[in-house]
Amino acid sequence: MEPLIIECALNEQVTKDQNETVPISPQEIVDETLAAAAAGAAIVHFHARDPESGDLLHPGTEFYREVMRAIRRENADVMLYPTYGASPTPEERFSHLMALAEDPDVRLDFATIDPGAVNYADFDPENASLGWDFVLSVSHGESRFFFELCEAHGIQFSFTVRELGHVRHALAYRRMGWCSGPMLFKVTMSENHAWGISPSPEGLRILTRAVISPEVPYRWMTYVEGACHADMCRFAVTQGGHVRTGVGDNPMFEGAPLSNAEQVTRVVAMAREAGRNVADPRQARALLARNPEP
Repeated sequence: MEPLIIECALNEQVTKDQNETVPISPQEIVDETLAAAAAGAAIVHFHARDPESGDLLHPGTEFYREVMRAIRRENADVMLYPTYGASPTPEERFSHLMALAEDPDVRLDFATIDPGAVNYADFDPENASLGWDFVLSVSHGESRFFFELCEAHGIQFSFTVRELGHVRHALAYRRMGWCSGPMLFKVTMSENHAWGISPSPEGLRILTRAVISPEVPYRWMTYVEGACHADMCRFAVTQGGHVRTGVGDNPMFEGAPLSNAEQVTRVVAMAREAGRNVADPRQARALLARNPEP
């Protein structure tokens, strides 16, 4: 099997009450990124959040710039990427990606796109209630703008897919020539939400092999929220997939409030147990290159 690519999601919307190690301030994010990378993460993702309220900063360009420059001074190789929110136009929505790619002290070279729409509400099955209710939506036009921006600035990217339609959108974009090269699907499943397919190896198969033609070059990465996260990480490690972990997705890992670096370390141990190497950032870039060298 090819080397395992580990992505670490540092903070998302997690609060200190859920896991006191979650990084929110710029210095916390810098420290957690460097620790996660040292533990074995080739890719690190984080949200720009207000240090006082914890609210998402959108687009958060200067926050990302400050943090990424500080990280680059200590680690020039780890792959970094921000989130994005909603805006009236794609130019505004992805303006921070362009600014960070053009900054010589950041050199943003990775991003992700969520192709389509999903009712992204928390679901509490014990109380039969919904919370944090909003619709995450990325139109075809916004996706096309994203691909053009990535092509112009040499940004590699992944597809975060939560529904079958999202996979079909991505495949249609490839067929229309909007994107090319091997595709990285972050197969997103959650025990904490009512969208998509419940996490399981069969659910993973449905969102990949069931709809993706054998002629399409692609890789898959588990992006799983819930108590089964560690089990799905282990499945990916042993089956040739790749893994996203981190406090941002799961404040608890196998019942313990582990830090980001500790979660990455657990996944690295799974790889070693399976006899699989872990990709460093340079290997990850080479594997994910849209136009790999012959």
